Order: sequence, then structure tokens, then C-alpha cells
Amino acid sequence: MPHARLVARIALLACLALSGTPVFVDARTGDYWSGKGLLLTVSPDRTQCQVAVRDRALFVRERWVPCSSVHERPL
Repeated sequence: MPHARLVARIALLACLALSGTPVFVDARTGDYWSGKGLLLTVSPDRTQCQVAVRDRALFVRERWVPCSSVHERPL
């Protein structure tokens, strides 16, 4: 059963990776490996953005950060 959960989690992360907008997240919002991430959601008041970024251990983390720290990144 744990194997099925792992496969489901990998599939979910793959869907998120394909559905997000490439962005760069400022280092002042966290300790990220590169700052390259994906924009997943924007709050209704447009002050907070949910992003997926890799931390220094290379795990993908979803975080809410101020939208002023999120910048467009070319594909």
C-alpha cells in the first residue's frame, strides 16, 4: 500500500509541475536551492502567492509567499 501512495504523490507533483507558471522567488522568502519555482495559486486579494520551490535538500515545497517576491521567469 505505501508504494501506491508514492506513485499517487509522484503523479500529483507531475501534474503540478505541468500546470504551474515558471517564476523566480526571492531568497528573502525562504532558503531555496535556486529560487526557480512554479506559481500555483494567487490569493483573491493578490497579496499572497502559492509557489512550489525546491529547498536545499532538493525536496519540492509548496509555500505561500508575498506576491511582491515572485517574479516572472521565461520558459
